[in-house]
Amino acid sequence: MGRLDGKVAIVTGASRGLGEYCALGFAREGAKVAVAARSTEVKDPKLPGTIYSTARLIEEGGGEAMPVVCNVADASSIEAMTAEVLDQWGRVDILMNNAAIQPPGGNIDIQPKHWELIYKVNVHGSFHCIQSVLPAMIDAGCGNIINISSMAADWDYPSPYAATKRAVEAMTIGMAHELMRRGIAVNALKPTSIIETPGYLYAQVPRDEVDTAEDFPPPDSYVEAAILLALQTPETFTGQVHKDAEVIGRLADAQTRKRFADLNPESWTEFMNSVKPVGGA
Repeated sequence: MGRLDGKVAIVTGASRGLGEYCALGFAREGAKVAVAARSTEVKDPKLPGTIYSTARLIEEGGGEAMPVVCNVADASSIEAMTAEVLDQWGRVDILMNNAAIQPPGGNIDIQPKHWELIYKVNVHGSFHCIQSVLPAMIDAGCGNIINISSMAADWDYPSPYAATKRAVEAMTIGMAHELMRRGIAVNALKPTSIIETPGYLYAQVPRDEVDTAEDFPPPDSYVEAAILLALQTPETFTGQVHKDAEVIGRLADAQTRKRFADLNPESWTEFMNSVKPVGGA
């Protein structure tokens, strides 16, 4: 506990799912968290969660949070969100670009409006969020950016969603190189395998054909990987694209690696063990 004491974090798409879990994890480690998303009310009971419910969970756990309405498809909304965070807390130390959408359709049958929207949210949204926090990070001489990718980026025949995540990974590597001398670390994180979230369940029809949560890794490892990345500097770890198991394998100490090996399926542990710890940790 306390690994992120004094830090200010922005997490987009934090009203539910992995964004919510990471926002809670950052707060447990002492960060003040801006919970940024579009959801201000529950419109479908199958998709629970709002910026207010996530902020309330943080505060109930003793943390400090600020719900902020933000549509990452709108650059002006992003600028307003960042300005609100800076007005409240005066700095931004961590940005997690988690917000994303996955409309239906493959590369040849997706609706053109959905093609443009998926890039506007998944790629352009991440870019504009980074651009909005860079002045504050550059002035401070430090910062940490975590872009969220996906297992889909590894597929041999990528979907439009997968293509946007490949673009995010390429952007991550390029920005890490450019920002290294500015004291800002930039990395990309993706789940090792499916993690059951409200969004994942919502997309499964019918629900009774979906594997149970017991078949999936718990979100704990993903959150720990996000925290570990949030602690990095350009000198320690930047320009990397890794699954959560690989991040823990590279950055966690031996005791933590064992704890998560015991928590996760064997396939997850194989990914963790496939990498060497940084600095022989």
